[in-house]
Amino acid sequence: MVPFRYRALTWAVLWTVPAALLTRASLPAAAAWAALGVLFATTTRWPGRRGGLCALPVVLAGITPRELPPPPLRAGPVHVRGQVGDVVRAPLDDRSYVYLTAGPRLTFPGDVDCVPGDRIELLARRGPPAIPGLAPTLTGIPATMRVRAGPWSWRRLCGRLRRALERQLLRLVPGESGALLATLVLGRGTRADRDLAEAHRATGLSHLLAVSGAHAAMLAFLLGLSGRGRQLGASRLRSSAVLALLVLYGGTAGAEPPVLRAVVAFALATLAARTGRSFGTATGLLAPAVLTCLVEPAAFAGPSFLLSYAAVTGLALAMPKRPADGALGLLALALSTSFWATLMTAPLTLGFFDQLAPLTIVLTPLLAPLVAVMLLLGLVTAALGTFATVPALLLAWPLSGLADCYAWLVLQADTLPGTPVPAWFRPPLWALALVAAAGVAAVLARPRRRTVACAVAALASLWFVPLGPAPAPGFALLAVGHGQAALVHTAAGAQVAIDCGSLQGGFLAARALDEALDRRTLDLLVVTHGDRDHTNGIVLLLSRLRIRRALLPARLADGELAKRLCAEGVDVVAIADGAVVEPLPGISVLAPLVPPASSSNDRSLWVRARVGDARLLLTGDAQEAGTDAVLKTRFADDCEFLVLPHHGRPHADAERLLQRCRPRVCLASAATVDGATALGALVRRVGAELWVTGLHGSLRVPADTLAVAVSGPGTAARASGRPRTPPPDRGRPR
Repeated sequence: MVPFRYRALTWAVLWTVPAALLTRASLPAAAAWAALGVLFATTTRWPGRRGGLCALPVVLAGITPRELPPPPLRAGPVHVRGQVGDVVRAPLDDRSYVYLTAGPRLTFPGDVDCVPGDRIELLARRGPPAIPGLAPTLTGIPATMRVRAGPWSWRRLCGRLRRALERQLLRLVPGESGALLATLVLGRGTRADRDLAEAHRATGLSHLLAVSGAHAAMLAFLLGLSGRGRQLGASRLRSSAVLALLVLYGGTAGAEPPVLRAVVAFALATLAARTGRSFGTATGLLAPAVLTCLVEPAAFAGPSFLLSYAAVTGLALAMPKRPADGALGLLALALSTSFWATLMTAPLTLGFFDQLAPLTIVLTPLLAPLVAVMLLLGLVTAALGTFATVPALLLAWPLSGLADCYAWLVLQADTLPGTPVPAWFRPPLWALALVAAAGVAAVLARPRRRTVACAVAALASLWFVPLGPAPAPGFALLAVGHGQAALVHTAAGAQVAIDCGSLQGGFLAARALDEALDRRTLDLLVVTHGDRDHTNGIVLLLSRLRIRRALLPARLADGELAKRLCAEGVDVVAIADGAVVEPLPGISVLAPLVPPASSSNDRSLWVRARVGDARLLLTGDAQEAGTDAVLKTRFADDCEFLVLPHHGRPHADAERLLQRCRPRVCLASAATVDGATALGALVRRVGAELWVTGLHGSLRVPADTLAVAVSGPGTAARASGRPRTPPPDRGRPR
C-alpha cells in the first residue's frame, strides 16, 4: 500500500536523505549509516522503525564502479566505437553532439540519426584541446558511421518518439522559432538560440524554457487533471489516461528528474483521491524525495532537486484557504505564488548561480499561459505532422507566431534593469550556518509566513554583505585558449580584470574569470581593445557579477560594448590616445599615441600593475606601431613580469621591448596549438622564464612568493623556482 501517512514518510526521509548525502561524501560513513538503519528497524519498537530500512538501498544505489580513464587518443583519425548515451542537436548551428556512455563526446556537422541505446562505429578527427585539462575535440565523419539498433527498452522507445516529434517540429516551424519550440516542448535534447537561452537565464525564466515539473503540471491541467481532489478522482479512465500520457511525455522529454517527480506526485494524488485518503503538500514533497534518494541519490543535493522543492514550498505557502474569485483575484493569486516561489528559491539561486532575477515574479505569470498553449499546441502539431501534413501546417502558422511573440517578450525583458541582479560577495560558510540556524529557530518559535519570509530574506542578504576577508594580492593570467582574461588583486583589496574573451567561446573566459574572483564585485575592468578574443565574454560577465568601473580606448566609447556597460550601471571611462590614467592605487593604464591609420591592435591599452614588490606589464595585442609609441615613454621600463604582446605572435619590436622591460618572467595567453609561441625562443635567449597558458594552464603570481604557480584544470600545481626578489643588478639582456 502506498504510504500516505505523513509520519511514515517523515521517518523514511530522515533515513534516506543523510544516506544520499553520505554516499557523495564518504561511502564508509554511508555504509555505517545504513547498518545503523537496519539495526534500528530490527531491534527497536519505534512507530517509524521501518524507515531505517530505506537507508540500505540508497547506499547501494549510490555505489558506482570506478571508471578507468579513457586511453589517450593519438592525433589524426581515430576509430570510435560505443553505445549512445545521449544526443543533443543544435539546428541553428547545424551541429549534433553524441555522448557515449563510456567515452568522449562526438561533434557532427549536420544531423545524425541515432538515439540513446544504439551502438555506433565510425572514424573521427581528433583536434587539440584549447587549454590543458580539456578533453580533445572529436569531430565525427558521418559518411563512416554505422549505426546498430540497440535492444528494446523504454528509454530507446521514448528516444525514437522524441526524434520523430523533433523532426516534425523543425520541418513545420523552421529557424529559430522551431529550435525554441523543440527545446520548450521536448527538452534539452535540442539547443535553442544562444542569445535567447542567455536571456532566459538573465530574466530567471529558465524553468519555462527547459522541460520541468511546471511543464508536467501545465500539461496535466490542460488535459483536465487539476489539483482538486474531486476532479482527480472523478473518472478512473480519464485519470489513468492522463497519467499514462504524462509518463510518456516525461520519458520523451528525456526523463528529466523534475518531470518524473511531478508525475509521481500526480499519481499519488490521484490514487489518494480514488481511495479516499488525504494527500497534503508534505506528502507530495516527501514521497518523491524518498524515490529520488532510492533511484538517484546524487541528484538529491543538485540544484534541480533543491530549486524545484524550494519553489513548491513557496507555492504551498502562497496558497489561500479559499479559491480566488474573479480576474483580479486570479491575478493576485498568480503574483503571490510567483513571489513566494522566487523568494524561497532566492538563497539557492544565489548559491548555485550567484545571481537573482526579481522580475521573474511578474514575468512568470505573464508568460506561463503562453508557454502552456505552445506546449500543448506543439505536441499536437508534431504528432499530426507524422501522418496528416495539411492540418499540421494549419496549426504550424499560429504556433510559429506564438513562438516569435514569446521570444520577443523574453528578449525585451532582458533589456530591463535588474535582469539579473548579480551577487556582490560570496558569504563564508559560518555566516550561512549561523543565519540559517537562527532562521529555523525563529520559524519553529513562530510558524508564520512573515517569519519564513524574514528568515529567507536574511539568508539571501548575505550575498550582498562584505563578511569575508579581503583577497590576497596577486596576479592571474587565466587559461582561456586564444584570448585573454587576466585578474589583479591589489594590495588595497581591489579586483581588476583586464579583458574577458576567447575565440573558443566567451563563456569560457567569463566562467574562468568568475571562478577566480574572491568576491562578486569587479572594482575595475580594463578593455584593451575591441577584438572578439578580448571582449566576447564581457556581456556574460555582466550577468554574473557587478562591475563598478570600466576603462576603454576612446574609439570604443560610442560602441555597443560601451552602451551595454552603461546600461548595466557601469561607470565607463574612455581614454584618449596618449593619455595615462591611474584609476586605482598600483594600477596605471596607457593609451599609446599612434598614427591615425594604425590598427586596433596597435591602439591596445597597456596596463602596468604592482604585485607585491614586483611590477607587471600587460601589452594587449600591441604590434610594432603601438610598441614603438610606448617605448618612446618610460611606461615599459623595468617590469619583472611581462605578458607578451599579441599572444606571443611574431613581433619585429619584441627584442626592443624585452630590453626595455628587462623581465625575469614572460607570460603568454595562447591556445595549446601555439606551443611556446613565436616569441618563446627570443624570451629564453634573453634569459627570462616563459610560461604559456596553452601549455601550463592558468598562471598565478601570489604577492607573497612572486613565483609563477600553475593551477590549470587537470594540471598538477607547481611553481617556478625563481627567488622572490630579483638580483640587484642583472644587467641588460643581450
